[in-house]
Amino acid sequence: MQKRRRALALASLCLCTCTAGSGAVTRQVRSVSLCAGVSLSANYLAAVAPGQGPGFRFVLANHTNREIRLAEPVPSSSHWYARSQGRWLWRASSGAGGSLLDAGNEHGRVVVYPAATEKAETKVLVLPPRQSREWMESEKENPVLEYKPGCKQCSYPGEREYQVVFAYAYLAGSGQPAGLLGCGLRSSPVPMPPKF
Repeated sequence: MQKRRRALALASLCLCTCTAGSGAVTRQVRSVSLCAGVSLSANYLAAVAPGQGPGFRFVLANHTNREIRLAEPVPSSSHWYARSQGRWLWRASSGAGGSLLDAGNEHGRVVVYPAATEKAETKVLVLPPRQSREWMESEKENPVLEYKPGCKQCSYPGEREYQVVFAYAYLAGSGQPAGLLGCGLRSSPVPMPPKF
């Protein structure tokens, strides 16, 4: 046990020494807390419309006494989980903004995605106080909704139960519309049909 601790300490020291002068650039991760009084929910749809394929029905609800403004797309990301040995394990994410800063705290802060640097116009979704908006969207319309594992190991054989969490978190930059929602959104897990 003592030899193992020494080996781990030596390995850590070597790693720190090797990377200290490497000139590696580190960036502070920007995050926001989850919104209070604003919710995003979703349901799976086997077919959004003829020829559209599967998709989701979304509901964005503003339970506050003020107007909210969100930069599109909403949701801005999807996070896929598979059931393995009684636990839900992360398998893939798509899009940007809304990832948990601490994976162990599902009600904690979420990472934001920065405003685009090009001069493209930001589309804004406006929702009045005490109102909700409902819409349907397919994977063809919004690629963020698609399950896209980044590697072969991310799709483990034998896994059949999946669920997805949709999220939104945006950091407005200079020249962006004023008053954009300054907190994040995450849906409850949405059960998916079993994969065979």
